[in-house]
Amino acid sequence: MKIALTVTAISLVFLTIACQTSEENITPATNTTTNPTTPTTPSTTVNPSSQEIYDTFVRLALKNSAGTAAMTIRKWLPTKTQIKVYWDGGRTTTLLSALDKVMADMNTLNKYNKMVRTEVVAEADIIINRVEAATHNSKYASFQVSNSSVQGTTFTQWSSDAITKAVVWLSPSTPSNLQNGVLRHELTHALGIGHTENTKSIMIPVMSSTTYDFNSFSILDQRIIQILSDNRVKQGNTEANISAVIKEYAAK
Repeated sequence: MKIALTVTAISLVFLTIACQTSEENITPATNTTTNPTTPTTPSTTVNPSSQEIYDTFVRLALKNSAGTAAMTIRKWLPTKTQIKVYWDGGRTTTLLSALDKVMADMNTLNKYNKMVRTEVVAEADIIINRVEAATHNSKYASFQVSNSSVQGTTFTQWSSDAITKAVVWLSPSTPSNLQNGVLRHELTHALGIGHTENTKSIMIPVMSSTTYDFNSFSILDQRIIQILSDNRVKQGNTEANISAVIKEYAAK
């Protein structure tokens, strides 16, 4: 039996200090987010309200890029105990250390899927490639970067059961002070998370190193990842299916 696979591409644009994001959803449509107002102080340690956690999770995991159309949960199967990550072109010692930090942070929050690095591309579940867009496109024909001016694009492929693969393209021209932020943002997309206008999240359309600590997840993002990884939250769930679970984490 052949299982149809769907691919979603989500792109991130950084502009000097701030970033503007366009989110390209092959399903259901292509949309562009608007630019929210960003705070001038770091938001990583700011405590979100219970309602804020609930609303942000719904926006990130259950809404399309415009925040208007309802969608369903997409995630890796909880029974997939390891998600193997392979860094293809353009890796450096500094970036590998940053990757290890992001994976360690995610693994602390997700008790089912543990991210580990692999040097075998054939066994990789997530592939990271930091090369010129044309070079990337020539190697990964099914994951084409359509806009080379963005600083990162994540292609998430899934079946009816779960996310099955993710390919992350990072622009080699990203300023060094923003690289960690782009990497953390894109790997979070690879979990099945979209965009939000909440400035306490690394998944906002506009950010800078002065408004978010790129070396850790905010309290809000920690809750979002914990909710998505919960075994009671399943691929294809709607908000109604998991409202009680979201509220449980929001109240912590």
